Amino acid sequence: MKQMKKIIGYMMVFFLLVTTGCEDFLEREPVSITHPNVFWVNESNAEQALAGSYALFKEAITTNSSFLFWGEFPGMTFLWHDNWIVKYILNSGDLVLPYREPTRDWKRLYRAANWAYTIEHYVDGMGEELFTSPQEKERIIGEAAFVRALSYFYMARVWGEVPIIEKVIESTDQLVTEDGFIVEEVRASEKDVLDYAMAAVNKAIENLAYSNPGDSQWAITANKASAEALKAHIALWYASRDNDNLEMLNACVQAATSAIDNGNAELIDYVSEGANGVKHMCEGQSRTGLFEINVDAGMSESFRMRTWDSEHCGLMNNQPVFKNYNSNGPKIDPDMYGKMFMTADADRANDVRKDLFFYDYNSDDRSFVSKFQYSTQDGDSEDPYAQFSESNILIFRLADMYLLRAEANAKLGNGSLAVNDLNEVRSKANVPNYTGATDRDAMMEAIFKERAIEFIGEAQSAYDRIRMDYYFEGVGWMNSKRIQKKSYFWPVSTGIISKNPSIVQTEYWQGKV
Repeated sequence: MKQMKKIIGYMMVFFLLVTTGCEDFLEREPVSITHPNVFWVNESNAEQALAGSYALFKEAITTNSSFLFWGEFPGMTFLWHDNWIVKYILNSGDLVLPYREPTRDWKRLYRAANWAYTIEHYVDGMGEELFTSPQEKERIIGEAAFVRALSYFYMARVWGEVPIIEKVIESTDQLVTEDGFIVEEVRASEKDVLDYAMAAVNKAIENLAYSNPGDSQWAITANKASAEALKAHIALWYASRDNDNLEMLNACVQAATSAIDNGNAELIDYVSEGANGVKHMCEGQSRTGLFEINVDAGMSESFRMRTWDSEHCGLMNNQPVFKNYNSNGPKIDPDMYGKMFMTADADRANDVRKDLFFYDYNSDDRSFVSKFQYSTQDGDSEDPYAQFSESNILIFRLADMYLLRAEANAKLGNGSLAVNDLNEVRSKANVPNYTGATDRDAMMEAIFKERAIEFIGEAQSAYDRIRMDYYFEGVGWMNSKRIQKKSYFWPVSTGIISKNPSIVQTEYWQGKV
């Protein structure tokens, strides 16, 4: 069973956090924090606080299945869904989802980021004698910096411009100026947000060491390779938002290369390992993982196997994972971009991922992504509450690094290097080597397609479209006018704007929410 010993103090830390964090700062609500002389006195408490930061990030992305609504469904690459809320995206690109306020509200990510910053601040001030070694102190600071960087990176990809809050909030006095005015924070530019995330991830890389598969915390807490994977993502996203910034493209190549060469992860060979390899990857802590959200029924971290659309396993699975067929459930639509390119490309005829990543791939009515089906519970029980999804939520894994490096090299004009990395991933799925053109446009298409099938269900496709400037292919509602007004970014919650008038709504969504 997967282990996460740091989670022991989660409930206590979470209790402290429910009235603390940057969302309170932005929304001008009373806040409080444990007094440093009471809490920040030993390594055990620091570890508990760190466990809480991971838990807060998990809550932020899983509440109402936000990570899928942000990163998967807007991509419209493979997955059609008859769920009425998902259809708001699939039919019209309307990101104002009913009963899904967390998808527009950044407060949970701010809470994770600010608590991580608080950990960095106070642990840095603790004496080394309070820790088992200086390296343990550095690790805790590094992991907290990773959570902060990751939280801000998510916000940058979802909303573009967000406030940057770099302070430990200890008192409501910090929310009021000396003249009695409420302190308000404006949205920082995309580049400033990405610079802030980059500085945090560099701090994480400096403080962390590499890990190895089999270590108890492998992939479910950050190590140096996890941070390098995040840096590769931040750098490539930054380059895409800044006219192919050469420094950032090269930073992506360097970070991805270091994660590949030094991170001790390996690619899953889907041909030789088959279903067992995929099962291990999705259950988590496999040798290909770089960072993932731990899900373990033994730790009360699992999600019930039910059709509810508020949980990611409900949005992804159908019968036979569920006891009854869900007619409003997900299906792989033959007319969507992913299925069409897989069908048209002769190289994909024997792509083993069709059978390994999907249930009944060739069915037009009952095919769905099966990555969230894995469970240690009794799947044959008639009790509908007996089975729990224990598939980890995969954030970064090694194949991602190969394809990010390929994309960066393609943008740098290094077509042959890009092809090498592309073929490395294709070879593990029984797909012949790429023999097409190596100009930028051709390579973006080839890499996008590879990412589409490799990371199906992992909430990457929508971000890939923005980063790779691949808006139009297969997304009928996207057009140049919407792109000009950045409609691919989500609207900010009106609740946030009403409490902080300094926050200005993204242009496209003004008057629409």
